[in-house]
Amino acid sequence: MTKATAEVKKQARIEEVAALLDAFSQAQLTPELGVYVRKLWERIGRKRNYVVTGGAKEVWAAAVVYVVARLNFLFDSKSPHYLSADMISAFFGTKKTTVSARAADIEKACRIRMGQEGLCNPDIADALTFVKLPNGMVIPKKMAKEAGLI
Repeated sequence: MTKATAEVKKQARIEEVAALLDAFSQAQLTPELGVYVRKLWERIGRKRNYVVTGGAKEVWAAAVVYVVARLNFLFDSKSPHYLSADMISAFFGTKKTTVSARAADIEKACRIRMGQEGLCNPDIADALTFVKLPNGMVIPKKMAKEAGLI
């Protein structure tokens, strides 16, 4: 396969999965969460050494939603935007174990951590991100903002 053919195939896959993500976002997510899903998929698509053409497009889409749901604590039944892994898998017609494994792979390849800015609610990101003050003290970013330190 030539480089040009591989690039065309990759772009086609990116568009197919994006369409699935948009459909899920409209049906199940808030606009804010939909933006996080698209941001993550765009980030994955820009990775040069990460092959997105293998596997089912539905698994890719479900895994992207799974990562964003995990980052935003949507699997917590007390969350106002509760989503279960079963709901995600049922929507895309995938197996939960396959989706979970692909989601873990995405997190590793993209070096995603809990509280990742741009992929989760700013309140969550600030609560899980720490800053080091000039005096050497380390505190959550949220606390530093509330105290007017940043």
